[in-house]
Amino acid sequence: MAAGLFGTSIQASITYVGNDIPLVWGVGLAWLLLGVLVYWAAVSSSKLWAGALGFIGCYVTVGLISYVGNDQLILGMQYYRFLPGPTLASALWMYGMVIPSVIALLCALRVLRKQRR
Repeated sequence: MAAGLFGTSIQASITYVGNDIPLVWGVGLAWLLLGVLVYWAAVSSSKLWAGALGFIGCYVTVGLISYVGNDQLILGMQYYRFLPGPTLASALWMYGMVIPSVIALLCALRVLRKQRR
């Protein structure tokens, strides 16, 4: 849950290069935070499902944040024409958070297999 709240806060960090090219570096940092959380949860508990549970908790938290009320941190794709940077960051965070989670789970699986030998 903490990764969902903190990740949603930092995913909105954007730097503009040139005139209008958004560099959504906050999403990368939020993905890194989520990946570390999932990896740590799986390796420290020696159970892969604990890492998956961390990802599910983060995903549910972000889903609730985006669904409830007039949110300012997560924008739907209908705003892309008006706010391309924040909309892109929101989409990458919401729909792309599975990428660092799967990578972290695969890395944790490798470590857990080595520990069992």
